[in-house]
Amino acid sequence: MRTVVQDKYFLRDLHREIDLFDRKLIHLLKHEVFATEALRDAAVRKLSTKRESLAATARTLVESGIEFHDNDLPRSFRPEGWVGTSQADTEASAADVAAATASLTSAPPSSAFGTQVANLQRQALREEESPLATALGSWQDDLAAYKKKRQKTALATAL
Repeated sequence: MRTVVQDKYFLRDLHREIDLFDRKLIHLLKHEVFATEALRDAAVRKLSTKRESLAATARTLVESGIEFHDNDLPRSFRPEGWVGTSQADTEASAADVAAATASLTSAPPSSAFGTQVANLQRQALREEESPLATALGSWQDDLAAYKKKRQKTALATAL
């Protein structure tokens, strides 16, 4: 008979399952269609019971001293207004994004693809309300944030 080792990886998987059940409950309440309210209540009760048993097991493991990372916690266990460390590291300030965007637009395109992108950017600037302008803007912001992060890691490895 196989026994389950209750370690930090088991706890991480429990937290992921709890998060999955939270999402299932939200989907059930918002989008599922039931013939009667009694059927809806039964489905909610079934999912809630499974989720609560997983949550009780996770709390027991935490109380017994098993370590875990705050990023692994299900969203329902996190405190209000919690921001993960990975989200805080990747966010770039508006000035950094503007500077990187300016460096992108000031350099001449080095390939045919770059020329096409530049043409699309100019066209998007003319049609500021178009979905293409929105897509190109978000693409440029992502690229600028990536370049900034890449530059920081290159400087850190050089030191």
